[in-house]
Amino acid sequence: MILSILQKRHICQQDLDGEDEFDVELESSEYDWLVIETAMEVITCLAAALGESFGELWQIFEKPVVKYVSGTEKYERSAAVGTVAEAIGNMGASVTPYTANLMKMLLKRLGDDDPEVRSNAAYGTGLLCEKSTDEAQITGQYNTILAKLEPLLHQQQEARLLDNSAGCVARMIKRHPNNVPLSDVLPVLIQLLPLREDYEENEAVFEMIVSLYQQQNTVIQGLTGSILPVLQKVLSPPEEQLSDETRGKVMQLAQYLQSQ
Repeated sequence: MILSILQKRHICQQDLDGEDEFDVELESSEYDWLVIETAMEVITCLAAALGESFGELWQIFEKPVVKYVSGTEKYERSAAVGTVAEAIGNMGASVTPYTANLMKMLLKRLGDDDPEVRSNAAYGTGLLCEKSTDEAQITGQYNTILAKLEPLLHQQQEARLLDNSAGCVARMIKRHPNNVPLSDVLPVLIQLLPLREDYEENEAVFEMIVSLYQQQNTVIQGLTGSILPVLQKVLSPPEEQLSDETRGKVMQLAQYLQSQ
């Protein structure tokens, strides 16, 4: 049923008869998209429920969902890219066989005209870098990803886009720190903190920061003066900035840095 809805073949998507043609087309278009969007939400729920096992099902859903990624309407592209991103995050390492195709699609959407589409693409790209075990494919695209993210990191009016871009960079660093020019990237990233809207990305950002300190990375150590005020801000209200687990790690880091 989900496939038939995505392909606009389900019986509930058939045209109605006996009504004004313009009104029917308008209502049908709005109704069709609501049904399609609901089908995408079901796919996201399936991915969350099945975890890595969802990788086997993604080969069925990938083509119908990705079709909407290049849709003419921005809401179609945003919903489809968001669905892809959530699928990547939930299926974990089983995304690996799809890495090349998904990377190509996400890189293209990082240049989309719509900021919400770009935001979802940044989120998905970061998750793909984090979850896929296709090391050659992932690291081979690092320079391209960073080049596409660089202009996004300066769009101050788009809080969610900035947050998701920061999360993407953080995941890239956490997974392959040696493939990122940390001396160039980290100062820019720290300037974006604390995140303003998408607080879920704080987990990726501060996991990366903690990890670099644990590795005694000299670049992050040199930024301690800028990082301490950030830690203080995220440990202050609003409470939803951090999950309990992330808050504990940030508190430990803050205490350690203050004792140095």
